[in-house]
Amino acid sequence: MKKIKSFGGKSLGGGKQEKLLKDFAKVQEELQKRMEELESSFSEIEVEASVGGGAVKIKATCDYRVKEIEIAEDLKEDFETLKDLIVAAVNEVMEKVEQRRNEEMGKITQQFGIPGIM
Repeated sequence: MKKIKSFGGKSLGGGKQEKLLKDFAKVQEELQKRMEELESSFSEIEVEASVGGGAVKIKATCDYRVKEIEIAEDLKEDFETLKDLIVAAVNEVMEKVEQRRNEEMGKITQQFGIPGIM
């Protein structure tokens, strides 16, 4: 990298700038690695949502996969209500998935001094 002289003859840039760029590259590489590890762990992190006073419960993983749906016996006769509650439960569990993902990513970004990235 070319050194630049200021008006007083002081050297600007050079070694300090190169070190800073190398340090930044290391931090960026570590952050990328941690985010990839977190992304792969999302398949193991579960959230649950319940609607209709517990009539419909859905479990999902943080990689946006629905794992389980529980439906109260008395709802099996009322198909329209059942459909509405399933939609509401899926929407709620996906909101919880997104919230949990953001929390987990926030933990990592705060460690690197970049709060509010997610």
